[in-house]
Amino acid sequence: MTPRLRHSAVLARMLLVFFRRRVLRVGVLRSAPVRVFVVSAAVLLLGAMCASAYFFLRPLAGDTAVWRLLFDTSTVSLVLWVQIAFLLVKVLFINAEGMLLLSHQLPVTNRERSTAFLLYEAVMTGVVACAGLIALMVSAVLLLGPGAVPYVTASVVLPAVLTYLALSVLYQALTRLWNLAGLGRISGVLSVLVLFALLALYSTLMKPMIQDLSQAYLDERTHHVWVTSVSWAWQRYGAAAALAAALLAAAALTALTLALAPNRHIRQSRYLNIRAGGRLRGVLGPYDWCLLRGSQTVAGAVMAVALFGWLLLRPTANPMWSLTLLSVGGLYQFTATQPLRTLPGASVPAWRVYGRLLRAQLVLLAVFAVPGLGIVFSVDPRLFFHSGPALLGCLGGAVMTTCIGIVFPAEKDNPFSVFLGLSAVAVVLALSAIGLGMLRLPPWVMAACLAGASALFVLYAVQGIQTSESRRRNEKGTTGREVRRRGRRADSGGRRDDTAVPHVLHGR
Repeated sequence: MTPRLRHSAVLARMLLVFFRRRVLRVGVLRSAPVRVFVVSAAVLLLGAMCASAYFFLRPLAGDTAVWRLLFDTSTVSLVLWVQIAFLLVKVLFINAEGMLLLSHQLPVTNRERSTAFLLYEAVMTGVVACAGLIALMVSAVLLLGPGAVPYVTASVVLPAVLTYLALSVLYQALTRLWNLAGLGRISGVLSVLVLFALLALYSTLMKPMIQDLSQAYLDERTHHVWVTSVSWAWQRYGAAAALAAALLAAAALTALTLALAPNRHIRQSRYLNIRAGGRLRGVLGPYDWCLLRGSQTVAGAVMAVALFGWLLLRPTANPMWSLTLLSVGGLYQFTATQPLRTLPGASVPAWRVYGRLLRAQLVLLAVFAVPGLGIVFSVDPRLFFHSGPALLGCLGGAVMTTCIGIVFPAEKDNPFSVFLGLSAVAVVLALSAIGLGMLRLPPWVMAACLAGASALFVLYAVQGIQTSESRRRNEKGTTGREVRRRGRRADSGGRRDDTAVPHVLHGR
């Protein structure tokens, strides 16, 4: 192992220690029963998915053409899910400055730091991307035995790795481009928007590719598309040649990713100084400005607008559903506004803190929902009158992300806590949906159950605010003169001064 890789491995182990001590031991995950419940729920959901896929595919175990079609179409979908997962991870890592501070005192270069973070980003991306295909892979292994290994390797593993590395090269190249253009401070937001555009473009190509593969199966002929090139090469030139070529391509993409990584870390702007009128400054408070001008909020807003226009032109769903992307900024809102609660005289009850956090999300939703409804009504009045469920979904997303940010606090801006929170909530929601679906309850009963569960989540989040504020007040130097003295020292250029700048506190 070269010294550079050794340094990256040491840093990766240090981040693993941080993950165990400051992610799995903070917030709701401090409780061992909660951790056991989340793991048990994940195992139960995985078992239900695998069992359903197994019994569905068992009659097709002897049809090789069907398995080839299944894995080829899965590859087409996998590339989309890798892009979604990569985009999600990059959004979560936009403002991971606190995590980077952990390594600033270590003798490592920025490329070595990038290598260590690349490992964790790859794991998080792989978890999200493979969540939908794990049932197919397990069923294939159970039904086909060792014969499933070529399918899984050529149609799932290698395409996922190559897609992730290709996206990493693109992301680093975009970062270089924004730095050359003098936009390094917002390069993360700009790169995320380009990745979203690429995701939208690929989604338009999926349907024709799946139709071509299905038609080839019906015509009993061999056909491949560009995303199934690895599987085609595996069948055409053999496993050894295809595997060697894929590994060489992966090694080249990895080397290119590390070579394109910047020599020095460029801090990302936590807030964008967007100008506002005097009336807005009088109506909106610091909590509102922290959310409205956050970089994650801006990225989510641009993606929401783009998706809104797309759904308006191709009405596969109500365009108002696109506004659920606005709630992504709420994941970090609780920790981002913590400096506001350390100001002298800023202590308020936990319910008011939660109300301020949720109010900021509702303001953001209203800013986009009001003109969005007007546009929908002018284009198709029927869509306008069916926008109620979409708006309720947007409201539910705001409540969920606010609670996730509180119950799974992102200490030092680490994205691991947020990722775990999203994963845990997704598992619980999926199990709840399966259970309610099996009971075949009336829609109003299901809605009442979801509303009750959301209310309990809100109550638990409020309790989490009380616990967090009580712990903070009992720490040394969190009130009065010590806060003011510490603030004067930190204001000389530290990262923590972002929340106190005038355009956040007063909307200037």
